[in-house]
Amino acid sequence: MIIPCEVASKSVIPALRAMVARELMEGYGMKQELVASRLGGTQAAVSKYRHLVRGEAVRLGSSKEVQSISHDIAASLAGANPDPIEVSKKFCQACTDVRALGLMCETCRKVDPSWDVEHCTICFGSHSCTGTMPITIETGSIARYRTIPIRK
Repeated sequence: MIIPCEVASKSVIPALRAMVARELMEGYGMKQELVASRLGGTQAAVSKYRHLVRGEAVRLGSSKEVQSISHDIAASLAGANPDPIEVSKKFCQACTDVRALGLMCETCRKVDPSWDVEHCTICFGSHSCTGTMPITIETGSIARYRTIPIRK
């Protein structure tokens, strides 16, 4: 059985962290140690993000929506005193939006080939863990990157 939040925690969140880490280093000139501190990780993990060794289970960079989200998170973390709660909220919102874009469907299929991905629409509604985080992407973008057809 697939629990989308579990799949997201092992694939989407690391991919988002990798995008943000690269942006902080390349766009803001931050050192790996500072990036690690801001992301709550290790310098070794940041090095792996930088060299595309970690955080690549889901390819998010092709989505302009996710690029925008990543830029926003990086900007928040690059400030003098980033608010960890606000940054965490942005990561949660990003995960909700990534799922709604259909970017995680192939990963779910790989995790559990018996999962009926063709009939699954779990991620395409307001489904956050708290129930208070609606999808912020445009309605027309829902399932935009899904490569598996939805069957009724």
